[in-house]
Amino acid sequence: MDPAQSSFTPEVIQERIGISYKFTFPSSGMFKCSLTELVFNVTHEGEVKYKALIWDTMMLKGTKVPGGLLFDIKCPQESICQLHLPHCEPEPALVSESLSVVHITDDGMTIIKPQVITETHVVVDTPTLSAFGIVWDLIKRFKNFMTKPLRAQVLLFMRPPYRSGKLILSVILLPLNVPLQEVKVQHEDCEYAQVPSHCLLHMGKYYSLKSNREEHKIQPARADFFDNYGPNYHATFEINLTVTTPEVTMMVQDPDKMNVWEHEVHLRCLSTYLAPLGKLPMISSDVSAEEKLRIARSPFIDRVSYPVLNVMLDQLLSHRVINDAEFEATIVKNRADKARDLIDMVRKKGAEASLIMITVFSSNDPFLCNEIGLKAREICDDEY
Repeated sequence: MDPAQSSFTPEVIQERIGISYKFTFPSSGMFKCSLTELVFNVTHEGEVKYKALIWDTMMLKGTKVPGGLLFDIKCPQESICQLHLPHCEPEPALVSESLSVVHITDDGMTIIKPQVITETHVVVDTPTLSAFGIVWDLIKRFKNFMTKPLRAQVLLFMRPPYRSGKLILSVILLPLNVPLQEVKVQHEDCEYAQVPSHCLLHMGKYYSLKSNREEHKIQPARADFFDNYGPNYHATFEINLTVTTPEVTMMVQDPDKMNVWEHEVHLRCLSTYLAPLGKLPMISSDVSAEEKLRIARSPFIDRVSYPVLNVMLDQLLSHRVINDAEFEATIVKNRADKARDLIDMVRKKGAEASLIMITVFSSNDPFLCNEIGLKAREICDDEY
């Protein structure tokens, strides 16, 4: 990092869709966000709020393609005079003519020529703030697709374990300038495995994931690497493991079976993984619905996924189990707080509300619902 830059970690705000970041610049200077790698050149004190938007590729009219996330940036005090957007080119000087920045406002889109392209960032002046994002010239960039790789990253997310001891590790291949924080928020029910992730990958080429253990099942057999800048960051590969495996060496291989990334991943011991599962309550069918929720409260909070929670909130609102104010207060929270507030809120509303929640939960995640001891009886829609 440039010694003149000050690194900061912004406040992360959970929104109904995605997250946003907020920070107050204490003075003039260069400030680098530790979560997004954005660098702000600031003239005076002010507050900045920024978030990733979804690219409208139709607006690019087929001549440009995204080369990074599109960030909406707001600073009421107009403190920011220059913006540094992270790129993922290992040799930017060779492709400098292919890179530019789009500036999108209510009046439309303009293309900005960079002031300079450094080894890591594209630098542009910002007379006004709105949405900024790096784009590639499609024709010029196409000539380099097969010969010039991109700086990329291999991200690992361990899903919650099954009672049988089965584990699924999700492996995601992404350009290096996709912020980890943006990926984590879509995998909140998983544990991120922090390993050296950097590698070089060619756009449009197929890669495969290999293990040093033949018994491990990996899906799919191969997958292409592409410029994924959201909004979804799904698993590129999945590898089935067991908690009896102390470690596994994984390799990402190119079409010539050469390793472009390799790492030995250490798994937790069997007792650590299964201890929470062994303590799950056995809930009698004779207890009331609200008592079932009380007994299953801890494993529900620990294991229910972020997407399932959002669907449950929508459905419980439509069934009038929760009201608009309760929905709005809960939807913006992180996964664990959202789960805690939801189960406590509904449980205190009595048997009927609790029974509807169990039924909604069962319809969206029947496996976990049964795993933690909740099993809804068969109920017709007209009963609630």
